[in-house]
Amino acid sequence: MGIFDFFKNKGKGTQKGLTLEDCIVKMFVSAGMEPYRDGNKFSVVVLGKHYTFIAFIVTISCMEGNELCVYVRFPETVRKDVASAVNYEVKRLGKEAVETLPEAQVRLLEKGDGYHIIVETVKKFEELSDSTPDEIQNLMNHSVDILDGKNFESLFSAIFGYKSYEEATKMPVEYTGGYRGNVKFKDGYRQNLDDAPNLSDSRFAGRLMACAMNIIAKKGNDEISEQATEAIQKSFDSYIQIAYDIANEEERDLIRKLRCLAKAKNKDDTDENDFVQGKMEGLVICNDNPWDLVYEEGKSNDIDMSEEEKLYRELCLSQYQGLPLVQNDLGEDMALVTQVIGRYWKPRYLMDKEARCAYEFMSIDEVLQIVTDEDIEWDSMKGLPQDAFDRAKAHSFHFPGHVYQYKNGVAEVEWQLNPDGMYYRDDDGFGMTDDEEINLYGAIDRKGKVVKKFTLKR
Repeated sequence: MGIFDFFKNKGKGTQKGLTLEDCIVKMFVSAGMEPYRDGNKFSVVVLGKHYTFIAFIVTISCMEGNELCVYVRFPETVRKDVASAVNYEVKRLGKEAVETLPEAQVRLLEKGDGYHIIVETVKKFEELSDSTPDEIQNLMNHSVDILDGKNFESLFSAIFGYKSYEEATKMPVEYTGGYRGNVKFKDGYRQNLDDAPNLSDSRFAGRLMACAMNIIAKKGNDEISEQATEAIQKSFDSYIQIAYDIANEEERDLIRKLRCLAKAKNKDDTDENDFVQGKMEGLVICNDNPWDLVYEEGKSNDIDMSEEEKLYRELCLSQYQGLPLVQNDLGEDMALVTQVIGRYWKPRYLMDKEARCAYEFMSIDEVLQIVTDEDIEWDSMKGLPQDAFDRAKAHSFHFPGHVYQYKNGVAEVEWQLNPDGMYYRDDDGFGMTDDEEINLYGAIDRKGKVVKKFTLKR
């Protein structure tokens, strides 16, 4: 007995003891559709609104407590080797879908040798009425819409490795028999893999990180930057997703291709040196043509560059030209890069713009990197409080210090071992101590090397 006959036998209008299954049956009858039924599951094929040759498989299930699940599957299967790239687009559309259909979840579901893109919409009906079938139909239509139209285009492009649907459909196709009118689309990811240089997965992962950093720096705001900082603590892909969500169509295509290259060899992409090299060269490449991240092997002389030259190049990039790092002119083509640590701007790097080299002045843990025990005149410190003496031994630069202007290639450094009591007072003026300020004074050259030992007397 067909579903139409099944419904006719139940009569018309609202019935006593109306069930959710009754409402689903009525919805299909009103829509002129006869689904395949297996117990409390109803399955039907729905044609796309904008692409009538596209068919979505929709399953509606009844669960306990008048809870209904609408399950929609995208018609194309996602290969495992591109799933991590396609998932960026799936998550982006999932965030958009929540704005129009909060009950919907868009995700990848592993199935055999690949993945299915599915929309799962779950809703609980507190009570059933004559309007419930219409509500069910709206849920079904909106769930399909999430994968239809422009979203179908972007998902199709992501699956086959192209910037846009138009670009994908212009590619040559093969006629192989079977589904989709015997059409097999040429895969853009494999073509990209053939053209890309033979770099390690880790190096491409570093380039992908650089690509994301570049997008966030150019298009992000304070809120995006904060989200990116939180995301990198979770996972690599969480950080990339922040950039992907604000990227344009071409940038999203680049991110997806780089993600595939970062898994192309199916090896453990945790080589830290390769990752750092990829990120460093990637940040430079992004300032010119970001697509060279995919095709350019990087400058061969990178390997021969000193660590000081590499650090200088990194600090010159646009990502380091503003907060959280700020460059301060010290004269004679020298600059001091400062960073907020705690509540104070602290000196982090020295930059020699003439030699194009940079040197770490102080670590993020507030330890001087330019000082050794031999660079301190210990005899001048006799009689100091033990705390101050200990800070000197630890090379701690925790309290505010100062690097003065360069004169004839030398700059004086003021190293504070103990602040005066005003340092400890709160915003209301309370908490001041009777501490006396204690400073050491020395001098450094353009490389940060100490040329005049640190002593208590200036």
